[in-house]
Amino acid sequence: MRRSTVILAAIIVCSLLVSRSSAQQFYRLPDLRSFKHLTTGSSNHAPDIPGKQTTMDYYTAPTGEVYTVYSYKGRNVAFSVHSNSDVQKTRRIFMDMKGDGNFQEINPGLQWYLPAWAK
Repeated sequence: MRRSTVILAAIIVCSLLVSRSSAQQFYRLPDLRSFKHLTTGSSNHAPDIPGKQTTMDYYTAPTGEVYTVYSYKGRNVAFSVHSNSDVQKTRRIFMDMKGDGNFQEINPGLQWYLPAWAK
């Protein structure tokens, strides 16, 4: 009886550790109405679609941070944020992987593509 209790406790602890480590944090697109729109550009984030099809809108927040919103066919697929005063040029990128408005942080050093739901 005692051995099965210890085994059950170990399984519970392991499952809690796994569920905590695999929990993905989600972010929402900031409310851009209080931001100043700087400019609009385009880029090619879907190599299988010819041309520069991804629209990039650049905004500055009241805090001084610069936000870039990436959209395709009018749908926001990603956004990035950085500070011009950051000497290390740290940039964070968040992508909506499922099309549900929940953005996940992705590695800014890797090439990224439009998610499948957006195409």
